[in-house]
Amino acid sequence: MRVSGRKFELITLGFLIIELILYSVILTAGGTVLIACEFAAIVLCFGYALVRVGKRDPLLVAALAGIVGADFCLVVCNPIERMWGMVFFLAAQTLYAVRLHRAVRGRALLIVRMALVAVAEITAFVVLRERTDALALVSMAYYANLIANILVSARRIKTSPVLLVGFVLFILCDTVIGLQVAADGYLPILEGSWLHNVLFMGFNLSWFFYLPSQVCLAMSGLDQ
Repeated sequence: MRVSGRKFELITLGFLIIELILYSVILTAGGTVLIACEFAAIVLCFGYALVRVGKRDPLLVAALAGIVGADFCLVVCNPIERMWGMVFFLAAQTLYAVRLHRAVRGRALLIVRMALVAVAEITAFVVLRERTDALALVSMAYYANLIANILVSARRIKTSPVLLVGFVLFILCDTVIGLQVAADGYLPILEGSWLHNVLFMGFNLSWFFYLPSQVCLAMSGLDQ
């Protein structure tokens, strides 16, 4: 279903207002309220894109559906379904990649993407060695594709700046989560250091970047 004119403007305004309310709760709440607001905010991004672009941009809608699946596994499920969550995230980045390469054509960009994925997988084997598992390989492929999507979307910054902003915020979220995990025994991040204080400040730092990233990506359909 496509909407336009005044009706569309009201839908967009309502979408942004509701996301802002959920965002303020997410940054400060905890427990079941936090879980409910996090998942609702992501479902709302999917719903907005579905209404906004309908059949005109199915890859965007499908990618956001993948994000909903990932967050269901990583936020709602108890215990967390980490493997399935990363599979959904990888699927979403792959769909974004197809969407980007349809708009920005070039063999060199495809080669760069494949090289990034190959380097990421080799790095996983070199660093983890016998501890390498499917989760590590899927996670590294996801991260490599996210980096590639940033590079490709940078080529479209004049026509779709919100897309690049969305991907950059996305990778900032992942970087925060990665450093938080690494601080638990993998990297010498001393408690009380400025980096430790930033990573574990008194609000939801990963979602500080994550929800705006999804809002930006959902609204990237406006540029199509």
